[in-house]
Amino acid sequence: MSLENVKELLTKFGWEYKISFDNEFVYSEEYKKLTVNKIYEDTFQFENNYYKKKTKTIVIDGIEYKIEYLEDITKYIEFVLALKKDKITGLATREDLEDYISKLRKTSIFVLCDIDDFKKVNDNYGHPVGDQVLNLLGSIVRSNIRDKDFAGRYGGEEFLIIFDTDNIESVKKRIDKINQEFNSKSKNLNLSFSAGISIYDGSKRITETIKDADVALYYVKRNGKNNSAIYSKEMEENFTK
Repeated sequence: MSLENVKELLTKFGWEYKISFDNEFVYSEEYKKLTVNKIYEDTFQFENNYYKKKTKTIVIDGIEYKIEYLEDITKYIEFVLALKKDKITGLATREDLEDYISKLRKTSIFVLCDIDDFKKVNDNYGHPVGDQVLNLLGSIVRSNIRDKDFAGRYGGEEFLIIFDTDNIESVKKRIDKINQEFNSKSKNLNLSFSAGISIYDGSKRITETIKDADVALYYVKRNGKNNSAIYSKEMEENFTK
């Protein structure tokens, strides 16, 4: 087998490669492009695919070549991620939310959502319908956030969405749009949610940011529900009364 045969074989299996011999490297242009976005040790993401870097040494005609190649592991990653999702909503679990939050180091907008009068849904229509409601909101949230945002089921009928932006007003508009879509797709149930919004900019702990979002959420609940509000100090003063 010649070196060219090896290259053909790697290409046939969809493996992007580089080959080294006597400190000279033969690079595939795709290889260089795919190794830009490193997400784990030796694991890369390009667009919607995931690749694992592997190394193999082969001998051809007495000459040793080191082949470094990227194997497409997208299906494996998708399988693992699916196992970690909340079974009903399709969003991240509380555990994964907490893991994401523990590593967060950039300005983000936190939104805490709570489905209005959810207990009445379970009481009047049963828990299977309640699960369908949770699934509906989960699917709407997934279709209305970007890859760099993060959303999960915080507990019960509460959802936590973390937007990778510092534009709190645009986030409020996005949340209100999600609420309108939730209402329009809930058929005769006339569903809605209340949402509290706060910003994390490093000036306070994330636990305080979530608490602020909860205060704003409670403010909405006390003032008619079916809306969203951005946290302010005045809300907190009223919250303690």
